[in-house]
Amino acid sequence: MATIQYCILSLALSLLIFWQAAEANESWLVKSECHNAMVPATCMKCLDADHRTAGAVNAAGVATIVIGCVSKNADNLSGEMSQLAASSHDKGLVKALKDCCKLLDHSKKELAAACQKIDKGDFDGADHSVYSAFNYGVQCHSELDEAVKSSKVDVSPKVMSELKVHEQLCEAAMRMIERLK
Repeated sequence: MATIQYCILSLALSLLIFWQAAEANESWLVKSECHNAMVPATCMKCLDADHRTAGAVNAAGVATIVIGCVSKNADNLSGEMSQLAASSHDKGLVKALKDCCKLLDHSKKELAAACQKIDKGDFDGADHSVYSAFNYGVQCHSELDEAVKSSKVDVSPKVMSELKVHEQLCEAAMRMIERLK
């Protein structure tokens, strides 16, 4: 009887040690990828918010999760900008907001393509797709800045901040993908 209890105790301790080692390894991978992305706080916030992070076993998986964060960010921004466009009476600002929604839709398509390319091992193609998504975000930011300057209406600081997050997360994903090549 004592032998069975000893075996069960040994098994339980082994599983606990293995689980802690695996968790520490995943945490190290995520922290390392975010640190190398040059925007560690933004990157970690993204990864902390995604349940798939715990299962990321390699850098490609972490990059895919970051790309998913950018896509969610683009979805949220597009929704907020649609609401702002519907409530604004400034024609220039409305046009810029609607243009941004289209640009963010293009960005989301490029991000989806990037994930597919990572799954296929086409890291050059994935990098190009994320770069295109980044450029769509930058173009939106630029158009919105110009519209705000010529308008008497301000855009929510949250929207402008989220545009910056879009750019930062794209840059983080590009840096991660660059290391996969």
